[in-house]
Amino acid sequence: MATTPPTQEETKEDAPPELTGLRARMAQMHNPGLYAGSGLGFASGWLSGDPLLYTTLGTTGVAAAWTALGTHPGPWRWLPGQGEPWEWMCRSSRRGYRRRVRRMRRRLDLDHSHKPAVGSDGLLVPTVGIAESWQNRPDRAALVRDAKAEAFRRRSAALHALWAKALPNWERGWWRRYSPAEMALRAGPLAAIPASSYIDVPWWARLVVASTAATWGSRMWALPDRGTPAAAADLTGLDWYLARWDEWIACEQGPLAASKLADVHLDEDRLTAIIVSTTAKPALGVGQDSVSIAFEVPPRAVNIYRPDDMAASRAKLSVRLRSRSSELDMDDLAAVWEEYTPYHGSELYDAEQTAFGRRFKLLMPRRGSSVSDVQPLAIAQALDMDGEDAVSHLHLRVLDARRVEVNEMSVNPLQDGVPLDTRALVMDDQGYVTVGEDIYGNPARWRLMIPNEGKYGLTGYQGMSAVHSFSSGTTGSGKSSLEETLLIAQMINGIVGWLADGKYGAGFASWTQILDWMVKSHYGAMLMGQAAVDVGKFRFSTQMKMQWQDADGCVMDGRSFFVPGEPFAPMQVTWDEFNEMVMEGNDHVNPLLASVSNLGRQTRSAGIGARVYVQIPNLDSIGTNRHASAIRDMLQSGNIALFRTARADVDVMSLGSRTPKFRLEPIPETFPNGSGTGGLGYIADGSDQYTQARMAFHANPVRIARDLPRPTLTQAEADAIADMSPAGIAYLRRDEYRHMDAGEEEEFLRDMVKQEREKRGLDTTVVDLASASPADTDTDVEDDDLDDLVPPSRSELVWHAVDRGARRNKQIAEATALKPPNVANATRRLERLGKLAQVDRDWHTVERLDA
Repeated sequence: MATTPPTQEETKEDAPPELTGLRARMAQMHNPGLYAGSGLGFASGWLSGDPLLYTTLGTTGVAAAWTALGTHPGPWRWLPGQGEPWEWMCRSSRRGYRRRVRRMRRRLDLDHSHKPAVGSDGLLVPTVGIAESWQNRPDRAALVRDAKAEAFRRRSAALHALWAKALPNWERGWWRRYSPAEMALRAGPLAAIPASSYIDVPWWARLVVASTAATWGSRMWALPDRGTPAAAADLTGLDWYLARWDEWIACEQGPLAASKLADVHLDEDRLTAIIVSTTAKPALGVGQDSVSIAFEVPPRAVNIYRPDDMAASRAKLSVRLRSRSSELDMDDLAAVWEEYTPYHGSELYDAEQTAFGRRFKLLMPRRGSSVSDVQPLAIAQALDMDGEDAVSHLHLRVLDARRVEVNEMSVNPLQDGVPLDTRALVMDDQGYVTVGEDIYGNPARWRLMIPNEGKYGLTGYQGMSAVHSFSSGTTGSGKSSLEETLLIAQMINGIVGWLADGKYGAGFASWTQILDWMVKSHYGAMLMGQAAVDVGKFRFSTQMKMQWQDADGCVMDGRSFFVPGEPFAPMQVTWDEFNEMVMEGNDHVNPLLASVSNLGRQTRSAGIGARVYVQIPNLDSIGTNRHASAIRDMLQSGNIALFRTARADVDVMSLGSRTPKFRLEPIPETFPNGSGTGGLGYIADGSDQYTQARMAFHANPVRIARDLPRPTLTQAEADAIADMSPAGIAYLRRDEYRHMDAGEEEEFLRDMVKQEREKRGLDTTVVDLASASPADTDTDVEDDDLDDLVPPSRSELVWHAVDRGARRNKQIAEATALKPPNVANATRRLERLGKLAQVDRDWHTVERLDA
């Protein structure tokens, strides 16, 4: 039961009548400190010799201990609000328990050396020792947890009872931290009064010392603690909770120092507020247990969570004040949720046991909270789920506008892996292939093509558009396994595959002779992008001269969409470690960004898709110019896979409308059974809902791809791109440098491009020998119209505004005519890229954008 603060009426009725006159003076005599202080003063005046020495040393030692205890009240004081002192004493007493466990293990080890028993028939009889029977018990973990919990509860209860009897009012008295000056005034007279007897003074001075000692003792006994105001006990309602927050949470050594509660609402049985952190520590740094101790409520009655649109310095707090815990059946999830729900008006239903845990659904109210407000942390707190990583076991899936399905999986069903099935890689009529299995047991689908409804080629095949894709993850997370599966799927479905290996050929070394075109150098990646753009231009020029038919069979001239096999094959261009390719300051970066940007904006209707893999989970890492902005928009439009991505990283990935609806939990490096989590990630379903899935794995996928036909460009396409630019020549001569490493390949390609440019006269310098007229030199060329054709990006506008003197976000917004959220996002992006720096809330440029 929660403790309810007393009301003002109850306080007035229970307060004793105020004493006046002689009765008040007599009441002051009932003060033990008065007699202790006066006794110390008189004893010090009459004692001499060794008794006086022993008394002085004793009182000095007591004063020193008192001072030490006042400045450092106890080990539990280091983390106030994190537990009671008897709990700390209980935890510190576990050393004896660990010693007993070690002795028990040593005794159990002796049982392994027993000799096998021999039966009456002369055969060996299998025996099971004590240690083996204990280790083989299926419920061993549960028994150990129950025994430890019961032992901890008993020790805590015993220590709590002893502590309450010895110091019944400890929480409002001596336990707070005092300054040295305060302790000098409190404990100093205790050492000074006996020491004053060594000074030879007249008899009346002895009486003054005794009177001073009596006054000091009486004052110390009745002195109110300044850490807890005398009126704190009279606080009621909302003021009581605010005072408890300041005392337990926001204190100097508290779990969230200098924090405060804003927008506080107190109803009959619920308190809601916004936690505001005024330091660098996030608002979620305060734990559920700390608030439950401060407000004297059960832990499950406290819910602390942060919506995605809320800053890290803020979090929502919901506390159920009056609960009926003693009447609740804790196994009834619906009743527990109704009692402790953080979303007022929501309902839990259809709770059931599954093979891996529990499953239930949440029905959100029509007004108030929506499905986007649901957080796994709030659910785990309300249902008081066991384990520190209970949140990672919850998987949320939106069913409709008001319903959310929650799956609690104590054992991840994907930890055994997913084998590769080539039959599932055949594309269906909607352009999907199956690349793995999600956590609900459903196929994890990846889209290669999108059908164009109602548009057909003359052969009757439906028109289809290519799909762009984006994936991120750390080394060893499974990006390469996904790409190898997709390369096999492309070969099965007749899709031309080009690959630029950002690891200088080490990532896909076995695929060098398998793919139609593979480059290992970053310079080759740039040529591959330019060649893909040229292929798109040739396909557009060819398609616009072709005919097509609609669903009714009406034939039309001028085809603006792609039909597989009429006459070209679909095509997919992949850049692995793309962020590394564009971070280098070489001459290939801008042409590479321009070519990928062109693919993203134009070539989907030519059957050419782009797939980009990055290791740093932040799309801002690819740059800030207009081409990088177009690439970010492109990558948000298709397939998205996030491998081993931390929750904080997702918040800054610049996914725009594809930002996850629910906060994604970090993927660990290993499963509980010790196996690695390679290939485990989140796949978007085409919107902002991400589902945890594991990609299919094969130990040697190249062996499968080696037996499949290699799709390639038609001869007409190859000849056309060779005539357009040197990038086409690089494609035609690809077999000449397949065996080279990245350095040799780049040297070969640079020499080839140089020769082609000289052959085509692209490097010819034209010198104008005519002198310029004065009118030409003095006339300023107006190029403002260029900004209308190619408008600068937001980052460029913000950087130039700061360079011209705008220092605050408001000034930048006024100078650039951008909205404040856009300015805030642009400044943060430029700060991460090292282009801007913030000093005392003022923005300053660090280096130029083109540096």
